[in-house]
Amino acid sequence: MRIWCQLPIAMPRSLYKSYYELLQKDYDLVKRADTETVIKDVPSGLPMPNLVAYFGLRQANSREVLKSMLQAEREGFDAIAGACFADAAIQAAGNLMDIPVIGPGETSMYLARMMGARFAIIASGPNSIPGTDLQIDALNMRPSVIDYRPVRYLTLDATTFSSCLGGNYGPVIENFKEVAQGCIKDGADVLIVGCGLFSPMLTVTGVRNIEGVPIIDPMLVPLKFAEMMVDFKAAGMPVISQKGLFLKASREDIQTGCKSLGLV
Repeated sequence: MRIWCQLPIAMPRSLYKSYYELLQKDYDLVKRADTETVIKDVPSGLPMPNLVAYFGLRQANSREVLKSMLQAEREGFDAIAGACFADAAIQAAGNLMDIPVIGPGETSMYLARMMGARFAIIASGPNSIPGTDLQIDALNMRPSVIDYRPVRYLTLDATTFSSCLGGNYGPVIENFKEVAQGCIKDGADVLIVGCGLFSPMLTVTGVRNIEGVPIIDPMLVPLKFAEMMVDFKAAGMPVISQKGLFLKASREDIQTGCKSLGLV
């Protein structure tokens, strides 16, 4: 099967070669031998990761993410695995296409609730906290997170964090462990990495748990869910609701609506 792996912003491979290699190495650890993962950026999206933290820009960027994902079905992909914890445009894309569309944030929280009693999320910076808190409430996950500061963040400065994308993962890993210790002390028995930029740094270097507390890499969870949903679809099983909130428009109406909105 072929899975479209959607990054959240404009990240041309020529500028982010080391990250593409890191993410692909991460995927290769768990994907099936017959699964092809194709990493896609958003050419018309925001040019820098830090801009996604701003509510207005994030909302505007989601339209461009959706526009990118809508190409997947036309190009013959079997599913989409989001590659941003914020799950930008995931529900919209899933409602407009007939292939499974899986978001990292949602599936990682569901998995965490299966693996333990209380989880915490560690993001890349403080500006990610409000959006992640909103996700927790939208998914009714509040009873499953730790009571005190369930969303925390790395304390590295932006320059140091960015330099780690080049291959020196040490500062990120050590800072993550430090923040994680506080989460565990406050009751977390599962840890979710709240950013796909650094979660593969932990996984590929063998940092998969801290003192028996599992670490969930949100880049791997949607990939495995996508493989499962493709199998379900091939067996004739439904993969998304088409009633109520997710009422499915006809193919003709979808084409007309997307064309009028400039999404195709």
